[in-house]
Amino acid sequence: MSAETPSYLAHWGLAEAPFQLDPDPRFAFERTDHREGLARILFGITQLGGLVAITGEIGSGKTLLAQTLRQTLDGEGFAVAEVANPPRTAAALLAAVLPAMGAEPAGGSAARLAGLVRHRLAETAEQGRRVVLAIDEAQRLDARALDEVRLLTNRGADGPGAPVVLLGQPELTGRIERQPQVAQRVVVRYHMGAMSPEEVDAYALHRTRVAGAGRRILSKRAARAVHAETGGVPRLVNLLLANALFVAAERGEEQIGEDTIRDLAEDRRLSLEAGMTDQGDGA
Repeated sequence: MSAETPSYLAHWGLAEAPFQLDPDPRFAFERTDHREGLARILFGITQLGGLVAITGEIGSGKTLLAQTLRQTLDGEGFAVAEVANPPRTAAALLAAVLPAMGAEPAGGSAARLAGLVRHRLAETAEQGRRVVLAIDEAQRLDARALDEVRLLTNRGADGPGAPVVLLGQPELTGRIERQPQVAQRVVVRYHMGAMSPEEVDAYALHRTRVAGAGRRILSKRAARAVHAETGGVPRLVNLLLANALFVAAERGEEQIGEDTIRDLAEDRRLSLEAGMTDQGDGA
């Protein structure tokens, strides 16, 4: 055990925190939605081309899915260019795409930048690889930017187009549907749902084992309580369990039980109610 390991983690025999909010491929848990989402993306990229649209609520695992996609395609004749939290406008988006593809940063009009992106696509194809563009939080894109993305999927006079994976919150669907020319280019759609109670239990067990646990830390009843309180949304599960690890360790518990989860959920409810009361008093 590292001397720097916080005492509450050492209490559980953990070498590191298992429920960090930042996506980490080392802790990737292949739940049903994750596996199917990845399979749908790969089918769209390799068999159909065009646009792939993956939606999900905040914290449903879309960013981790994008990272897994890169790992899966690495060395398979593809080059994945990722743009996270993209700028809204077409020119700014294309300017962000260039360095993601390994090209020199550039500025100018959308038309000029689109030409540079096309040139980079051709260069990469000559090297024996095909670019896949993955845009996370794609609901941020305005109508012109979405149309530029559509155009990138088309084969140009000087080279191939690029399959594009759009990952975003549910409103991405509405943005796409308001532009028929973009909607017609979507070849695969998939919505990332929440985890089931059984998946929450398996998820917690998996992540604690990766972090060094040699035993079950979360009881099965507590796992069901976590699902009831979070709806199975991975980010909310992580947040609740990160707090539970600390609180249960401070209480000297040998396993995180249902009571600890219920106590934390009640603390959150009381805090929210107090916040609403304060807002009302200040009105």
